[in-house]
Amino acid sequence: MTAAPASVNYAVFALSELAGDDYTDLREAVQERLQAFECERSPHLEEFARVSVRKYEEHGHSRTYVLVCPDGEDAIDVPAFFTVGMTSLDLTAVSSNLRKRLNGNISMEHTGAYTIAELARSDRYTSEQLPGSVILDEAKEIVRQSRELIAGRFLVVDAQEAVFSALYEPAGFKRIGTAKSPQSMQDKAFITACAKISDW
Repeated sequence: MTAAPASVNYAVFALSELAGDDYTDLREAVQERLQAFECERSPHLEEFARVSVRKYEEHGHSRTYVLVCPDGEDAIDVPAFFTVGMTSLDLTAVSSNLRKRLNGNISMEHTGAYTIAELARSDRYTSEQLPGSVILDEAKEIVRQSRELIAGRFLVVDAQEAVFSALYEPAGFKRIGTAKSPQSMQDKAFITACAKISDW
């Protein structure tokens, strides 16, 4: 009988948190691991980790958080990352019943919202070692903290249909429309979904 793989023991860091001189070695190690990030099922996520993450971070468009774990005695690895930011939520196309459930007693057709722009687990790790729900919970916690400071009602994701069904729908996200596929994944159908932060 094969033993189940051990779960990953990790810590979460914001890339912006690693910018100071106190984190030079860790920052360089994280950058090195991101540049080698493997995510064959999503060329978009792989390209983001390897090429685009620094550009979006410096621009201020979003904030990326890395899960960091030991890799041997002296090295580290990045088994997963997620990126959060802001977006605009259009509720005009959803049914009136769903809009009422989402809006509550203040009706809005357009509003600002938080978004998980990227969320990925490295191919070096299995879903048993690091479930997608664990990564999602870490992202939700960052959004919860932000909501405490500046308010906000919704968290929005664009996801492949299969990822929505397996990860986001069980977490309470509601389908609200279709989304444009990333250029490297034009053959995949993407949807937009949202959740009320207060429901967590």
